[in-house]
Amino acid sequence: MTRRPEDSRWGRSTLGGLVLAGALLTAPGAFALPSKGQPLPEFSARDLTSGPHASEELKGHPTLLVVITDKDAGDRMRGWFDAADEHVKDSVRRQSLITLKLPFFVSEGAARGKAKGQVPQTFWKDTWLDKNGGMAKALGLASSDTPYVLALDAQGRVVASVHATVDSPEARAIWSALSR
Repeated sequence: MTRRPEDSRWGRSTLGGLVLAGALLTAPGAFALPSKGQPLPEFSARDLTSGPHASEELKGHPTLLVVITDKDAGDRMRGWFDAADEHVKDSVRRQSLITLKLPFFVSEGAARGKAKGQVPQTFWKDTWLDKNGGMAKALGLASSDTPYVLALDAQGRVVASVHATVDSPEARAIWSALSR
């Protein structure tokens, strides 16, 4: 992904004010991401342009994958992307997943529109939105305002994972895994 100078810190105005309509409901349970060396479970989503995507696409490049499961986690997600510019090479893909269960009265289009207002257009295809909470369910993630962050190798296998903010000591595991 090529970044323009004005986009290099895409989080500055990105998800900080992200307020998606509706409650975020995910499958109950503990943080149960795949073990180190395991691939992600299969899932699908649509980006902010409505383009379809699947977990298979996360292969080919090392990837910083930041997943939010709470409508108020945008600032914390943004922090990971701001820090990535300092900690990892440009060849590391930056991917965001927003997983939410929309109430019946909120359309996917309305939620996508809210997100588009916060994410620079350059990153609309890199921001996947899951309207049914399927990604959180497939990944075993509970609702939390703290992001779930994974480092994936070029084969799409988990090489490190944390449920933490970017300023936590646990963040070093992600940066170390993506620096190899």
